[in-house]
Parts: sequence; C-alpha cells; structure tokens
Amino acid sequence: MNKNDISKKVYETHGGLSYADSQKIVDLILETIKGRLVRGEKVLITGFGCFSVMKRKDKKGVNPQTGEPVMIAGRNAVKFKPSKHLKTV
Repeated sequence: MNKNDISKKVYETHGGLSYADSQKIVDLILETIKGRLVRGEKVLITGFGCFSVMKRKDKKGVNPQTGEPVMIAGRNAVKFKPSKHLKTV
C-alpha cells in the first residue's frame, strides 16, 4: 500500500470529498507526523502503533570496489512499534 492507495480509500469512504482533497488530507497527516518526528517527538496512533526517532551509531564498513575499510556515519532512523491490538491481526 502506498500514499496513493490511502488517498483513494479516503476518497471512496467519504463521498463528499474530491480526490484532490483526499490527497491533500493524506499529505497533511503525513507532513504532520514527519514534522513531529523531525523535532524528536514520539507519534502515537492508538490502535496502530508508535513512531519514534532513534540515533544510529557510526559503524565500520568496507568499500566493495577497493576492499578498504570505511567509517559509515551514524544517522537518525524512524522506529515503529506496533500496537498490541495490531499484533493480533
């Protein structure tokens, strides 16, 4: 499932909305979630799960072309923990 599929489902479920409006709503929801995660906040969607940001550490890697060791910089990653209600599906 992708963003377009979600927009179609919103459009089909709520007959009073145009497809463009349903796309705007889905975009707004996702941008709101993204904005909160960028600020380091947790996003809890009851009955679905919790999104949070975790810091990945620097790690050693190998350049596949030369075989030389390379240091891979740490980064932020999104972590998702599903709701216990979702696990029973």
